[in-house]
Amino acid sequence: MSDTTRRFARSTGAATFSQIWRVGVTFLITLALRRLILPGDYGLYDWALSVFLVLGAVRDLGLVYHIVRVPSRPYGNLLFVQATWGVALALGTFLGAAVIARGMTEPHPEVVPVVATFSLYLLLEGLASVPRVYFDAELQVGRTVAPEILRNLVYAASTLTLAYLGYGVWSLVVGLILSTGVYTAHLWARAIGSMPLTWERGNTWRLIRHSLPLGSIWFLAIFVQRVDTVILGLRFSADKIGHYYFAYFVAVLVTVTLVPAITRTLYPALVAYQDEPERQAEAYRLATLLILAIEAPVAAFLLVNPETSIRILGGEKWILAPAFLKVLALAPLMDPFSRLGGELLKVFHKDFVWIASVGLTLLSFIGFGWVFTGLWGPVGMAWANYLPLGGLVMAWAIYRVAPGPFRQLVQDIVLLYGAPVVPFLLAWWLGGERIWTRFALSLAALGVVFAFYAWRFGAAFRAFLRR
Repeated sequence: MSDTTRRFARSTGAATFSQIWRVGVTFLITLALRRLILPGDYGLYDWALSVFLVLGAVRDLGLVYHIVRVPSRPYGNLLFVQATWGVALALGTFLGAAVIARGMTEPHPEVVPVVATFSLYLLLEGLASVPRVYFDAELQVGRTVAPEILRNLVYAASTLTLAYLGYGVWSLVVGLILSTGVYTAHLWARAIGSMPLTWERGNTWRLIRHSLPLGSIWFLAIFVQRVDTVILGLRFSADKIGHYYFAYFVAVLVTVTLVPAITRTLYPALVAYQDEPERQAEAYRLATLLILAIEAPVAAFLLVNPETSIRILGGEKWILAPAFLKVLALAPLMDPFSRLGGELLKVFHKDFVWIASVGLTLLSFIGFGWVFTGLWGPVGMAWANYLPLGGLVMAWAIYRVAPGPFRQLVQDIVLLYGAPVVPFLLAWWLGGERIWTRFALSLAALGVVFAFYAWRFGAAFRAFLRR
């Protein structure tokens, strides 16, 4: 194997392990927290987190991604931006908490102090981004695994303790900030001494100017992921938001586990493969297949078992969530090419095509979401997720970059999406109204589909690494 392929494989393994650990811990914590914290408190937390993740994209200005494709990697300039602009934005959100809180049409009594406290999270995440992007860019993601594990252990211990003591939404907020602080400190402890804080005098504004297209993409991408709660906050109560977002969290669980793990190593690898276009296109195709091969059968499983999935994860109080999950289950499969397509376009500096794609999807979610929620209530937002119109732009752009691999990927996706249909139809038909029988049969169907995928696609992955 080439050195790049070796580091790509090892870093992807480390990143995937880290993500699986994080989501696994979150999954186990959810089993308890969803039983200890009211849906309304969860709704406030989900809404506030959505707002501050969007603000995080504003804070980063795309520089954390642009710095990877700058040969000199001036991490000192990145730190300067986070220590100035990041601090100013965090202070602004703290002072403007009452204004931001107006984004909830039926405000929760704790909304203003929660928003003010989240400003500390905004600051800490910005400071953590400097060493994190260094390790990612150098394909040394393994160095970040221990800090991420510790972060999740701190989050688990603090949130569970506070939730058990009855602190509601503050259990989640305090746990998030404590764990982020520990994570930031640990990352810096590992990076000091090895990370070169290269400072290019007078170059910061030029770096920001060139990173703004990526910043726009990241802002739009985060907004697309979180626009549901923003729209629901303008029309419905925190309780409705809590039920909806619980179903949304379950529906996209595989996506939020695998996509960040793979993108953080795929992009540096695609940059390194610039002189090997065939290897570059194959890396994108196989990474996309890896994600979809897990997403598709899990989506079918959730579609057939919405009641049992919610009951296992959250208990009996989430009575509205199964209806949302029944609609949301297949929504993640609607735009397969955008999973990692942006990483490929970034390499070719086609940032504005990516902006057009994500922007169109965001506009379609906002427009259809607003109309559908007016017609059908909160479930209308779930139906809007089936119309990511920007995916058409992304598909065309990828075809233009790599027509041969794109055509092969389309054929593979048809097979991937078709494989779960018969096994899960049988599970649904044989199980009938006996939800636990249906659940057990669906587990067997999962095994059958995964075995088929391993037989059909395993050789391609082995051949890629062996070359």
